[in-house]
Amino acid sequence: MNTKQMMIFKQFVEFQNENAVAESMNITQPTVTFHLKNLNKYYGIPLYYKKGKHFKLTEAGELLYRNTTKLLNLMQETNDVMSDFKASKRGTLKIGASHAPVYHILPEAFKSYMNNHPNIQIDLTVDTAPHIIDKLRSREIELAVISENAFYENDLKVKRFMENELMIAMDKEHPLAHKEALTMKDLEYYDFVIHSGGSTRESIDEWRRDNLVQLRARMQSNSLSSILETIKHSHYLSLISHSAIQHRQDIVSKKLPNGPRPRYISIVYRDDMYLTPVIQNFISLIYNVNFGEAPNQRT
Repeated sequence: MNTKQMMIFKQFVEFQNENAVAESMNITQPTVTFHLKNLNKYYGIPLYYKKGKHFKLTEAGELLYRNTTKLLNLMQETNDVMSDFKASKRGTLKIGASHAPVYHILPEAFKSYMNNHPNIQIDLTVDTAPHIIDKLRSREIELAVISENAFYENDLKVKRFMENELMIAMDKEHPLAHKEALTMKDLEYYDFVIHSGGSTRESIDEWRRDNLVQLRARMQSNSLSSILETIKHSHYLSLISHSAIQHRQDIVSKKLPNGPRPRYISIVYRDDMYLTPVIQNFISLIYNVNFGEAPNQRT
């Protein structure tokens, strides 16, 4: 039994007229009769009989009609879903992000995207930038949003859309909070809570080497939230990306003396990956939420 036969049988049951089926399907009436006879012959049992001016289904015919209707509906639903995928109406967007963009860049983008695309699920993985890049290469995620400095790989596309300076962070009541410009000497008096890994730690180590600084690191953590909570209501200092703290009311940030190379929040994806409409829409939304404009995705 093929799809055409299923459609003919279903409409025959509903229209009770071979000519109506032929007209509806734009085929001839003998073609309808031919397929109906073949169905009875194929199953080897009567599927319907005539009673007066109408046709009545046998028990086998009733079962065939119910199952045919289910199959045709499922096929139509599948075609609709495929069309929705093509039109970016449903699917799953697998994103990996380092800690800095998760705290400021992405939340508003996620909310806006979910509101505008209710049938698309976001699968978010948060980790250090190097681990996120590993997941991107292994195809566990489709898109990475990370904090990075001078990152370049031949197999990856990198789109920088925001500078993300490394800052000195402290509680708003810290003794240095009201000082306009900090010096290296200011930093020598205080203990630090710093990142244990990721691109932020790479920038910290670069700054320490270039300036021959020996920080008194009392605590190291791979969790930005734990670092922020630890320096609150204390005299501890930290070195944190500007994007992660720029909207915090309880944390003050100051320019780092002799800071390291510029850092960026960047979108990264594999060079061999086709940017589906789902991915393109999300990239555009990140730009729109933050800058009110969208990039050319293939440059």
